[in-house]
Amino acid sequence: MSSILRRAYSTKSLVPPNLAAAKTFTGNKQSATRMTELVSFYQKLPKGNAETAKPSGLIGRYKARYFDGENSSATPVIHAIFLIGGISYAIDYHFHLKHHKNVEHH
Repeated sequence: MSSILRRAYSTKSLVPPNLAAAKTFTGNKQSATRMTELVSFYQKLPKGNAETAKPSGLIGRYKARYFDGENSSATPVIHAIFLIGGISYAIDYHFHLKHHKNVEHH
């Protein structure tokens, strides 16, 4: 039973066919045609490592600059502090001007 399971979950089906074996393949015409189609499919696949995708958009470039790889740093924390501080200052200033719009207290 274990040999059946081992054979069923084998990774042999994931290995591409030997390209040299297609030239020496002996069998009926239908099998040979399928084999040559399979070989041509594997020959068309790109070889080597895939190119890394360039980040796009504001958030993607920010993530690539401050979070990914060797560039990781604490700079986003400082940016968040200044952003929250600027927003809170703007809100406080708006309500301060709204409170003193008629110059009643000055």
